[in-house]
Amino acid sequence: MKVIGYTRCSTEEQAVDGVSLETQLGRIEAWCELADAELVEVIEDGGVSGTRPLADRPGGARVASLLEARKPDVDAVVVARLDRLGRDASEALSCLRKFANGSVGLVSIADRIDLSTPQGRAMAQVTFVFAELERSLIAQRTSDALCELRSRGKAYSPTPFGFERDGDSLALHASEQKALARMRRLRAKGKSYRAIAQSLNRSGTPAKKGGAWFASSVRSTLRTADKVGRPKEAAA
Repeated sequence: MKVIGYTRCSTEEQAVDGVSLETQLGRIEAWCELADAELVEVIEDGGVSGTRPLADRPGGARVASLLEARKPDVDAVVVARLDRLGRDASEALSCLRKFANGSVGLVSIADRIDLSTPQGRAMAQVTFVFAELERSLIAQRTSDALCELRSRGKAYSPTPFGFERDGDSLALHASEQKALARMRRLRAKGKSYRAIAQSLNRSGTPAKKGGAWFASSVRSTLRTADKVGRPKEAAA
Protein backbone atom coordinates (compact mmCIF):
# COMPACT_ATOMS: atom_id res chain seq x y z
CA MET A 1 0.00 0.00 0.00
CA LYS A 2 1.36 3.41 -0.97
CA VAL A 3 0.67 6.19 1.54
CA ILE A 4 1.35 9.86 2.13
CA GLY A 5 2.18 11.09 5.60
CA TYR A 6 0.68 14.38 6.76
CA THR A 7 2.06 16.28 9.75
CA ARG A 8 0.92 19.59 11.20
CA CYS A 9 1.58 21.67 14.27
CA SER A 10 0.79 25.24 15.22
CA THR A 11 3.46 27.73 16.23
CA GLU A 12 2.68 27.09 19.91
CA GLU A 13 2.88 23.30 19.48
CA GLN A 14 6.24 23.15 17.71
CA ALA A 15 8.18 22.74 20.94
CA VAL A 16 5.67 20.44 22.64
CA ASP A 17 6.78 16.85 23.07
CA GLY A 18 4.51 14.45 21.22
CA VAL A 19 3.14 17.10 18.86
CA SER A 20 6.26 18.28 17.02
CA LEU A 21 6.61 17.52 13.32
CA GLU A 22 9.54 15.19 14.04
CA THR A 23 7.58 13.15 16.57
CA GLN A 24 4.59 12.84 14.25
CA LEU A 25 6.83 11.70 11.40
CA GLY A 26 8.45 9.12 13.65
CA ARG A 27 5.07 7.59 14.49
CA ILE A 28 4.01 7.55 10.84
CA GLU A 29 7.25 5.83 9.79
CA ALA A 30 6.86 3.24 12.56
CA TRP A 31 3.27 2.51 11.47
CA CYS A 32 4.35 2.12 7.83
CA GLU A 33 6.99 -0.40 8.86
CA LEU A 34 4.48 -2.44 10.87
CA ALA A 35 1.80 -2.24 8.16
CA ASP A 36 4.29 -2.94 5.36
CA ALA A 37 3.19 0.29 3.66
CA GLU A 38 5.37 2.41 1.37
CA LEU A 39 5.71 6.02 2.52
CA VAL A 40 6.06 7.80 -0.82
CA GLU A 41 5.75 11.40 0.42
CA VAL A 42 5.54 13.45 3.61
CA ILE A 43 3.53 16.67 3.62
CA GLU A 44 4.28 19.16 6.38
CA ASP A 45 2.35 22.16 7.68
CA GLY A 46 4.60 23.75 10.28
CA GLY A 47 3.30 26.71 12.25
CA VAL A 48 -0.23 26.25 10.89
CA SER A 49 -3.29 26.37 13.15
CA GLY A 50 -5.69 23.44 13.12
CA THR A 51 -8.62 25.84 12.92
CA ARG A 52 -7.54 26.78 9.41
CA PRO A 53 -9.46 24.79 6.74
CA LEU A 54 -7.46 21.95 5.24
CA ALA A 55 -7.65 23.32 1.68
CA ASP A 56 -6.35 26.72 2.85
CA ARG A 57 -3.10 25.34 4.26
CA PRO A 58 0.09 25.13 2.16
CA GLY A 59 0.45 21.39 2.68
CA GLY A 60 -3.19 20.66 3.39
CA ALA A 61 -4.13 21.85 -0.08
CA ARG A 62 -2.21 18.87 -1.50
CA VAL A 63 -4.18 16.48 0.75
CA ALA A 64 -7.45 18.19 -0.21
CA SER A 65 -6.63 17.76 -3.90
CA LEU A 66 -6.16 14.02 -3.36
CA LEU A 67 -9.70 13.81 -2.00
CA GLU A 68 -11.02 15.28 -5.25
CA ALA A 69 -8.85 13.15 -7.55
CA ARG A 70 -10.59 10.39 -9.53
CA LYS A 71 -7.46 8.27 -9.81
CA PRO A 72 -5.12 9.22 -6.97
CA ASP A 73 -1.56 7.89 -7.05
CA VAL A 74 -1.67 6.76 -3.40
CA ASP A 75 -3.95 4.51 -1.37
CA ALA A 76 -4.18 6.45 1.87
CA VAL A 77 -3.10 9.45 3.95
CA VAL A 78 -1.58 8.66 7.35
CA VAL A 79 -1.68 11.07 10.31
CA ALA A 80 -0.39 10.59 13.85
CA ARG A 81 -3.62 11.95 15.33
CA LEU A 82 -6.95 13.00 13.90
CA ASP A 83 -6.64 16.54 15.27
CA ARG A 84 -3.72 17.07 12.86
CA LEU A 85 -6.34 17.30 10.12
CA GLY A 86 -8.34 19.90 12.03
CA ARG A 87 -9.13 21.18 15.51
CA ASP A 88 -12.60 22.30 14.51
CA ALA A 89 -15.11 19.45 14.96
CA SER A 90 -17.15 20.26 11.86
CA GLU A 91 -13.99 20.58 9.71
CA ALA A 92 -12.64 17.23 10.96
CA LEU A 93 -16.00 15.54 10.40
CA SER A 94 -16.19 16.93 6.86
CA CYS A 95 -12.70 15.58 6.10
CA LEU A 96 -13.60 12.17 7.50
CA ARG A 97 -16.69 12.00 5.29
CA LYS A 98 -14.64 12.80 2.19
CA PHE A 99 -12.07 10.16 3.06
CA ALA A 100 -14.80 7.60 3.80
CA ASN A 101 -16.58 8.21 0.51
CA GLY A 102 -13.60 8.93 -1.73
CA SER A 103 -10.86 6.95 -3.43
CA VAL A 104 -8.18 7.75 -0.83
CA GLY A 105 -8.25 6.17 2.60
CA LEU A 106 -7.22 7.69 5.91
CA VAL A 107 -5.27 6.17 8.77
CA SER A 108 -5.17 7.96 12.13
CA ILE A 109 -2.66 6.06 14.27
CA ALA A 110 -3.55 7.31 17.76
CA ASP A 111 -7.30 7.18 17.12
CA ARG A 112 -7.12 3.71 15.52
CA ILE A 113 -9.13 4.85 12.51
CA ASP A 114 -8.46 3.06 9.25
CA LEU A 115 -10.49 4.19 6.25
CA SER A 116 -8.32 2.31 3.81
CA THR A 117 -10.46 -0.83 4.07
CA PRO A 118 -14.20 -1.44 3.45
CA GLN A 119 -14.65 -2.53 7.07
CA GLY A 120 -12.97 0.60 8.38
CA ARG A 121 -15.12 2.85 6.20
CA ALA A 122 -18.30 1.11 7.37
CA MET A 123 -17.33 1.58 11.03
CA ALA A 124 -16.55 5.24 10.35
CA GLN A 125 -20.01 5.82 8.87
CA VAL A 126 -21.57 4.51 12.11
CA THR A 127 -19.27 6.80 14.10
CA PHE A 128 -20.35 9.81 12.00
CA VAL A 129 -24.02 9.13 12.75
CA PHE A 130 -23.46 9.09 16.50
CA ALA A 131 -21.13 12.12 16.33
CA GLU A 132 -23.83 14.15 14.56
CA LEU A 133 -26.43 12.93 17.05
CA GLU A 134 -24.27 14.08 19.97
CA ARG A 135 -23.71 17.49 18.36
CA SER A 136 -27.46 17.89 17.86
CA LEU A 137 -28.17 16.91 21.46
CA ILE A 138 -25.59 19.39 22.77
CA ALA A 139 -27.09 22.17 20.62
CA GLN A 140 -30.58 21.33 21.89
CA ARG A 141 -29.48 21.27 25.54
CA THR A 142 -27.72 24.62 25.09
CA SER A 143 -30.83 26.13 23.49
CA ASP A 144 -33.06 24.81 26.28
CA ALA A 145 -30.72 26.20 28.94
CA LEU A 146 -30.68 29.67 27.33
CA CYS A 147 -34.48 29.68 27.07
CA GLU A 148 -34.74 28.83 30.77
CA LEU A 149 -32.32 31.62 31.74
CA ARG A 150 -34.19 34.13 29.57
CA SER A 151 -37.57 33.21 30.99
CA ARG A 152 -36.26 33.72 34.55
CA GLY A 153 -34.55 37.03 33.75
CA LYS A 154 -31.15 35.54 34.52
CA ALA A 155 -27.92 36.75 32.95
CA TYR A 156 -26.45 34.78 30.05
CA SER A 157 -24.04 35.45 27.23
CA PRO A 158 -24.37 37.39 25.03
CA THR A 159 -26.40 39.95 27.00
CA PRO A 160 -29.48 40.84 24.88
CA PHE A 161 -30.12 44.36 23.63
CA GLY A 162 -32.16 46.38 26.14
CA PHE A 163 -30.57 44.73 29.15
CA GLU A 164 -27.40 44.73 31.22
CA ARG A 165 -25.86 42.34 33.72
CA ASP A 166 -26.47 42.88 37.41
CA GLY A 167 -24.64 40.04 39.10
CA ASP A 168 -26.35 36.82 38.01
CA SER A 169 -29.44 38.61 36.78
CA LEU A 170 -30.48 40.91 33.94
CA ALA A 171 -31.43 44.52 34.57
CA LEU A 172 -33.13 46.96 32.22
CA HIS A 173 -30.76 49.18 30.24
CA ALA A 174 -32.48 52.59 30.17
CA SER A 175 -31.33 53.96 26.80
CA GLU A 176 -31.59 50.61 25.03
CA GLN A 177 -35.10 50.11 26.43
CA LYS A 178 -36.08 53.43 24.83
CA ALA A 179 -34.72 52.16 21.52
CA LEU A 180 -36.68 48.92 21.97
CA ALA A 181 -39.86 50.88 22.65
CA ARG A 182 -39.26 52.85 19.49
CA MET A 183 -38.79 49.66 17.46
CA ARG A 184 -42.04 48.25 18.81
CA ARG A 185 -43.94 51.47 17.98
CA LEU A 186 -42.62 51.49 14.42
CA ARG A 187 -43.42 47.80 14.05
CA ALA A 188 -46.97 48.39 15.35
CA LYS A 189 -47.37 51.03 12.63
CA GLY A 190 -46.59 48.40 10.01
CA LYS A 191 -42.99 49.39 9.34
CA SER A 192 -40.75 46.65 7.95
CA TYR A 193 -37.65 45.48 9.81
CA ARG A 194 -35.55 47.07 7.10
CA ALA A 195 -37.31 50.43 7.51
CA ILE A 196 -36.83 50.27 11.28
CA ALA A 197 -33.12 49.52 10.82
CA GLN A 198 -32.76 52.51 8.51
CA SER A 199 -34.55 54.73 11.03
CA LEU A 200 -32.25 53.60 13.85
CA ASN A 201 -29.16 54.16 11.72
CA ARG A 202 -30.29 57.66 10.71
CA SER A 203 -30.78 58.63 14.34
CA GLY A 204 -27.36 57.27 15.31
CA THR A 205 -28.72 54.58 17.62
CA PRO A 206 -25.94 51.98 17.98
CA ALA A 207 -26.51 48.23 18.06
CA LYS A 208 -25.47 46.28 21.16
CA LYS A 209 -21.85 46.00 20.06
CA GLY A 210 -21.88 49.22 18.08
CA GLY A 211 -22.15 49.49 14.34
CA ALA A 212 -25.16 49.59 12.03
CA TRP A 213 -28.55 47.95 12.27
CA PHE A 214 -29.90 45.52 9.69
CA ALA A 215 -33.32 44.02 9.13
CA SER A 216 -32.14 40.69 10.55
CA SER A 217 -30.65 42.25 13.69
CA VAL A 218 -33.83 44.27 14.36
CA ARG A 219 -35.96 41.13 14.02
CA SER A 220 -33.75 39.01 16.30
CA THR A 221 -33.46 41.83 18.86
CA LEU A 222 -37.23 42.21 19.17
CA ARG A 223 -37.85 38.48 19.34
CA THR A 224 -35.18 37.95 22.00
CA ALA A 225 -36.36 40.90 24.10
CA ASP A 226 -39.90 39.51 24.13
CA LYS A 227 -38.64 36.22 25.55
CA VAL A 228 -36.77 37.74 28.49
CA GLY A 229 -38.47 37.38 31.85
CA ARG A 230 -38.99 40.16 34.38
CA PRO A 231 -35.57 41.64 35.07
CA LYS A 232 -34.67 44.27 37.65
CA GLU A 233 -35.39 47.89 36.89
CA ALA A 234 -32.41 49.95 35.80
CA ALA A 235 -30.73 51.98 38.50
CA ALA A 236 -31.50 55.67 38.47
